[in-house]
Amino acid sequence: MQIKRVVIIANGTVNDLNYCREQIREEDYLICADGGANHALAMGLIPHLVVGDLDSIDDEVRQKLCGASTEFLQYPTEKEKSDLELALDKAITLRPQEIVLIGVFGGRRMDHTFANIMLMNVPLSRGIAVKIFDEDHEVQLVNSEVTSKGQAGDYLSLLPLTAEVEDITTEGLKYPLKGESLFFSSSRGLSNEFIGREARIKVKAGILLVIKVKKG
Repeated sequence: MQIKRVVIIANGTVNDLNYCREQIREEDYLICADGGANHALAMGLIPHLVVGDLDSIDDEVRQKLCGASTEFLQYPTEKEKSDLELALDKAITLRPQEIVLIGVFGGRRMDHTFANIMLMNVPLSRGIAVKIFDEDHEVQLVNSEVTSKGQAGDYLSLLPLTAEVEDITTEGLKYPLKGESLFFSSSRGLSNEFIGREARIKVKAGILLVIKVKKG
């Protein structure tokens, strides 16, 4: 059976377990990157797979999952890829339509957060839609077209990750772009706003980081 969506739970900050649990569907294939299994069990979820060096998963959680149907893929502690990247590699082999990442913001570790956002390009380059979310944010990468759902007044920032993102057209935003370019290191795309419940972004070339922030 074709897997439509893979959800990966990482070991970063998860402030609102209930909100994250509500976003996970029964038919999703659930992968945990090492200590992300702690979050999963706290949500009342049993992951299909746990990937990583397993140095962050609680012993009690591991024992419970070993008694369930969870599969483990253990890697050496010294490795060239993070646990999240290893989980992404496995998710890509399942050929889903979409990959969703939870628990990838690093709290005090800005380096982890930045690296995790950059990893979104791994599935995107293989034609798989990918996004990160928590209770306040939704993060996506765009190299063609994407739709973001929100509420009027929510912020939507468009930040180029390549030297130039060409021919950008937006709909549903307070400050529309009509076939214009945005350039790396420019803040021009920061803090646009939803005017309704949906925004569409199209680009001709380049990679655009799209960050929605719920209005406080």
